[in-house]
Amino acid sequence: MSLDAIAPGGATALFAPAGLFHLGLASYAAALLVTLVRPAAGVWVLSVGTGVHLLAMALRGWLIGFFPLTNKFESFSAAALAVALVTVLTWRPVRLYTAPLVGLACVALAAGLRFPTALSFAPPLMQTVWYPLHVPLSFLAYGTWAAAAAAGLVWFRDRDAAWAADVDTLALRGFALWSLSMICGGVWGVVAWGTYFLWDVKILWSVILWFHYATFIHLRLAPPPWSNPSTRSALALLGFVWVLVAYVGTSFLFGRSSHAF
Repeated sequence: MSLDAIAPGGATALFAPAGLFHLGLASYAAALLVTLVRPAAGVWVLSVGTGVHLLAMALRGWLIGFFPLTNKFESFSAAALAVALVTVLTWRPVRLYTAPLVGLACVALAAGLRFPTALSFAPPLMQTVWYPLHVPLSFLAYGTWAAAAAAGLVWFRDRDAAWAADVDTLALRGFALWSLSMICGGVWGVVAWGTYFLWDVKILWSVILWFHYATFIHLRLAPPPWSNPSTRSALALLGFVWVLVAYVGTSFLFGRSSHAF
Protein backbone atom coordinates (compact mmCIF):
# COMPACT_ATOMS: atom_id res chain seq x y z
CA MET A 1 0.00 0.00 0.00
CA SER A 2 1.36 3.40 -0.94
CA LEU A 3 1.48 6.29 1.50
CA ASP A 4 -0.79 8.31 -0.75
CA ALA A 5 -3.43 5.59 -0.39
CA ILE A 6 -3.33 5.86 3.39
CA ALA A 7 -4.15 9.56 3.61
CA PRO A 8 -5.01 12.29 1.09
CA GLY A 9 -1.82 14.05 0.20
CA GLY A 10 0.30 11.15 1.44
CA ALA A 11 2.34 10.76 4.61
CA THR A 12 3.29 14.43 4.76
CA ALA A 13 -0.37 15.41 5.05
CA LEU A 14 -0.90 12.75 7.70
CA PHE A 15 2.04 13.61 9.90
CA ALA A 16 3.00 17.22 9.17
CA PRO A 17 0.47 18.43 11.80
CA ALA A 18 1.86 15.70 14.13
CA GLY A 19 -1.47 15.49 15.95
CA LEU A 20 -0.63 12.42 18.02
CA PHE A 21 2.72 13.87 19.02
CA HIS A 22 1.11 17.13 20.10
CA LEU A 23 -1.38 15.10 22.11
CA GLY A 24 1.50 13.24 23.69
CA LEU A 25 3.22 16.53 24.53
CA ALA A 26 0.00 17.88 26.06
CA SER A 27 -0.26 14.71 28.15
CA TYR A 28 3.34 15.10 29.35
CA ALA A 29 2.64 18.72 30.30
CA ALA A 30 -0.50 17.64 32.14
CA ALA A 31 1.51 14.92 33.91
CA LEU A 32 4.01 17.54 35.03
CA LEU A 33 1.28 19.74 36.47
CA VAL A 34 -0.39 16.81 38.23
CA THR A 35 2.98 15.65 39.57
CA LEU A 36 3.66 19.06 41.08
CA VAL A 37 0.27 19.01 42.84
CA ARG A 38 -0.18 15.31 43.63
CA PRO A 39 2.99 13.32 42.90
CA ALA A 40 1.33 9.94 43.41
CA ALA A 41 -1.27 10.62 40.70
CA GLY A 42 1.07 11.89 38.01
CA VAL A 43 2.11 8.40 36.91
CA TRP A 44 -1.34 7.70 35.47
CA VAL A 45 -1.35 10.80 33.31
CA LEU A 46 2.23 10.16 32.23
CA SER A 47 1.34 6.56 31.34
CA VAL A 48 -1.41 7.81 29.02
CA GLY A 49 0.96 10.27 27.36
CA THR A 50 3.63 7.60 26.98
CA GLY A 51 1.10 5.24 25.39
CA VAL A 52 0.00 7.91 22.90
CA HIS A 53 3.61 8.78 22.11
CA LEU A 54 4.55 5.12 21.63
CA LEU A 55 1.58 4.62 19.31
CA ALA A 56 2.60 7.65 17.24
CA MET A 57 6.15 6.36 16.86
CA ALA A 58 4.90 2.87 15.99
CA LEU A 59 2.66 4.31 13.27
CA ARG A 60 5.59 6.18 11.75
CA GLY A 61 7.63 3.00 11.77
CA TRP A 62 4.80 1.08 10.10
CA LEU A 63 4.41 3.71 7.39
CA ILE A 64 8.09 3.70 6.44
CA GLY A 65 8.50 -0.03 7.04
CA PHE A 66 11.50 0.45 9.32
CA PHE A 67 12.61 1.77 12.69
CA PRO A 68 11.29 5.37 12.93
CA LEU A 69 14.45 7.30 13.71
CA THR A 70 15.62 8.90 10.50
CA ASN A 71 15.59 12.67 11.17
CA LYS A 72 15.96 15.34 13.87
CA PHE A 73 12.30 15.27 14.88
CA GLU A 74 12.28 11.52 15.42
CA SER A 75 15.58 11.66 17.30
CA PHE A 76 14.29 14.12 19.91
CA SER A 77 10.97 12.27 19.99
CA ALA A 78 12.73 8.98 20.75
CA ALA A 79 14.74 10.65 23.52
CA ALA A 80 11.52 12.00 25.09
CA LEU A 81 9.84 8.61 24.83
CA ALA A 82 12.78 6.84 26.47
CA VAL A 83 12.77 9.27 29.40
CA ALA A 84 8.99 8.91 29.79
CA LEU A 85 9.17 5.10 29.72
CA VAL A 86 11.93 4.98 32.32
CA THR A 87 10.05 7.47 34.51
CA VAL A 88 6.87 5.38 34.42
CA LEU A 89 8.80 2.20 35.25
CA THR A 90 10.74 3.80 38.12
CA TRP A 91 8.04 6.15 39.39
CA ARG A 92 8.47 7.53 42.89
CA PRO A 93 5.84 9.87 44.43
CA VAL A 94 8.52 12.48 45.12
CA ARG A 95 8.42 15.78 43.22
CA LEU A 96 12.18 16.31 43.11
CA TYR A 97 12.58 12.95 41.38
CA THR A 98 9.63 12.81 39.00
CA ALA A 99 9.13 16.46 38.06
CA PRO A 100 12.59 16.94 36.45
CA LEU A 101 12.17 13.73 34.46
CA VAL A 102 8.67 14.56 33.22
CA GLY A 103 9.85 18.08 32.44
CA LEU A 104 12.77 16.63 30.47
CA ALA A 105 10.38 14.51 28.39
CA CYS A 106 8.31 17.65 27.69
CA VAL A 107 11.35 19.66 26.64
CA ALA A 108 12.74 16.91 24.39
CA LEU A 109 9.43 16.34 22.58
CA ALA A 110 8.78 20.08 22.26
CA ALA A 111 12.27 20.50 20.80
CA GLY A 112 11.57 17.74 18.30
CA LEU A 113 8.33 19.35 17.18
CA ARG A 114 10.26 22.46 16.15
CA PHE A 115 11.74 20.43 13.29
CA PRO A 116 9.83 19.25 10.20
CA THR A 117 7.62 16.29 11.09
CA ALA A 118 7.10 14.83 7.61
CA LEU A 119 8.14 11.21 7.17
CA SER A 120 11.56 10.34 5.83
CA PHE A 121 12.87 6.94 4.84
CA ALA A 122 15.92 5.16 6.15
CA PRO A 123 18.99 5.36 3.88
CA PRO A 124 20.79 2.10 3.02
CA LEU A 125 23.34 2.78 5.79
CA MET A 126 20.61 2.29 8.42
CA GLN A 127 18.93 -0.70 6.87
CA THR A 128 20.47 -3.37 9.05
CA VAL A 129 19.18 -5.21 12.10
CA TRP A 130 21.95 -3.67 14.21
CA TYR A 131 20.59 -0.15 13.88
CA PRO A 132 17.19 -0.94 15.48
CA LEU A 133 19.09 -2.67 18.30
CA HIS A 134 21.79 -0.05 18.83
CA VAL A 135 19.59 3.05 18.88
CA PRO A 136 16.81 2.01 21.33
CA LEU A 137 19.41 0.67 23.77
CA SER A 138 21.24 4.01 23.57
CA PHE A 139 18.12 6.06 24.28
CA LEU A 140 17.04 3.77 27.13
CA ALA A 141 20.51 4.20 28.64
CA TYR A 142 20.13 7.99 28.35
CA GLY A 143 16.74 7.81 30.06
CA THR A 144 18.05 5.55 32.82
CA TRP A 145 21.01 7.82 33.49
CA ALA A 146 18.67 10.82 33.62
CA ALA A 147 16.70 8.95 36.30
CA ALA A 148 19.94 8.23 38.19
CA ALA A 149 20.73 11.95 38.16
CA ALA A 150 17.24 12.77 39.47
CA ALA A 151 17.69 10.22 42.24
CA GLY A 152 21.00 11.90 43.04
CA LEU A 153 19.20 15.21 43.51
CA VAL A 154 16.89 13.61 46.07
CA TRP A 155 19.85 12.00 47.82
CA PHE A 156 21.51 15.37 48.33
CA ARG A 157 18.27 16.72 49.80
CA ASP A 158 17.18 13.80 52.00
CA ARG A 159 20.38 11.80 52.63
CA ASP A 160 18.23 8.66 52.57
CA ALA A 161 19.99 5.33 51.97
CA ALA A 162 17.10 4.17 49.78
CA TRP A 163 17.84 6.97 47.28
CA ALA A 164 21.53 6.12 47.30
CA ALA A 165 20.54 2.57 46.35
CA ASP A 166 18.36 3.96 43.53
CA VAL A 167 21.30 6.00 42.22
CA ASP A 168 23.47 2.87 42.16
CA THR A 169 20.82 0.67 40.54
CA LEU A 170 19.88 3.16 37.84
CA ALA A 171 23.46 4.09 36.99
CA LEU A 172 24.46 0.43 36.67
CA ARG A 173 21.42 -0.46 34.57
CA GLY A 174 22.23 2.41 32.26
CA PHE A 175 25.81 1.16 32.03
CA ALA A 176 24.60 -2.31 31.04
CA LEU A 177 22.27 -0.88 28.38
CA TRP A 178 25.02 1.37 27.07
CA SER A 179 27.52 -1.50 26.89
CA LEU A 180 25.07 -3.58 24.84
CA SER A 181 24.42 -0.55 22.66
CA MET A 182 28.12 -0.09 21.98
CA ILE A 183 28.48 -3.76 21.02
CA CYS A 184 25.58 -3.49 18.58
CA GLY A 185 26.91 -0.18 17.33
CA GLY A 186 30.33 -1.70 16.73
CA VAL A 187 28.86 -4.49 14.63
CA TRP A 188 26.74 -1.92 12.78
CA GLY A 189 29.93 0.06 12.14
CA VAL A 190 31.50 -2.95 10.45
CA VAL A 191 28.41 -3.41 8.27
CA ALA A 192 28.07 0.31 7.45
CA TRP A 193 31.67 1.58 7.34
CA GLY A 194 33.82 -1.54 7.48
CA THR A 195 35.29 -0.82 10.92
CA TYR A 196 34.36 -1.14 14.60
CA PHE A 197 35.75 2.30 15.47
CA LEU A 198 36.01 5.69 13.81
CA TRP A 199 37.66 8.90 15.02
CA ASP A 200 34.22 10.46 15.18
CA VAL A 201 33.17 12.97 17.82
CA LYS A 202 30.00 11.01 18.67
CA ILE A 203 31.87 7.75 19.07
CA LEU A 204 34.58 9.41 21.17
CA TRP A 205 31.97 10.85 23.53
CA SER A 206 30.26 7.47 23.68
CA VAL A 207 33.54 6.00 24.92
CA ILE A 208 33.90 8.84 27.43
CA LEU A 209 30.42 8.05 28.74
CA TRP A 210 31.30 4.38 29.08
CA PHE A 211 34.45 5.16 31.06
CA HIS A 212 32.59 7.64 33.26
CA TYR A 213 30.11 5.00 34.40
CA ALA A 214 32.83 2.35 34.57
CA THR A 215 34.49 4.68 37.08
CA PHE A 216 31.15 4.79 38.92
CA ILE A 217 31.24 0.98 39.21
CA HIS A 218 34.81 1.01 40.54
CA LEU A 219 33.88 3.58 43.17
CA ARG A 220 30.79 1.56 44.08
CA LEU A 221 33.02 -1.44 44.80
CA ALA A 222 35.83 0.52 46.45
CA PRO A 223 36.14 0.69 50.26
CA PRO A 224 35.46 3.90 52.22
CA PRO A 225 36.26 6.73 52.00
CA TRP A 226 36.40 6.33 48.22
CA SER A 227 32.95 4.81 48.04
CA ASN A 228 30.22 6.99 49.49
CA PRO A 229 26.71 8.01 48.35
CA SER A 230 27.61 11.67 47.93
CA THR A 231 30.42 10.93 45.48
CA ARG A 232 28.31 8.51 43.48
CA SER A 233 25.35 10.91 43.38
CA ALA A 234 27.67 13.66 42.16
CA LEU A 235 28.96 11.32 39.45
CA ALA A 236 25.39 10.54 38.41
CA LEU A 237 24.64 14.26 38.06
CA LEU A 238 27.88 14.88 36.14
CA GLY A 239 27.08 11.87 33.97
CA PHE A 240 23.85 13.48 32.84
CA VAL A 241 25.85 16.54 31.72
CA TRP A 242 28.02 14.20 29.63
CA VAL A 243 24.85 12.60 28.24
CA LEU A 244 23.69 16.01 27.01
CA VAL A 245 27.06 16.65 25.38
CA ALA A 246 27.19 13.19 23.80
CA TYR A 247 23.62 13.31 22.51
CA VAL A 248 22.69 16.93 21.79
CA GLY A 249 26.15 18.43 21.41
CA THR A 250 27.74 15.94 19.05
CA SER A 251 24.62 15.36 16.94
CA PHE A 252 23.22 18.88 16.67
CA LEU A 253 25.53 21.61 17.93
CA PHE A 254 29.18 21.09 17.08
CA GLY A 255 31.48 18.99 15.00
CA ARG A 256 30.93 16.93 11.91
CA SER A 257 29.78 13.49 12.96
CA SER A 258 28.69 10.45 10.99
CA HIS A 259 25.88 10.23 13.57
CA ALA A 260 24.54 13.75 12.99
CA PHE A 261 21.07 14.02 11.45
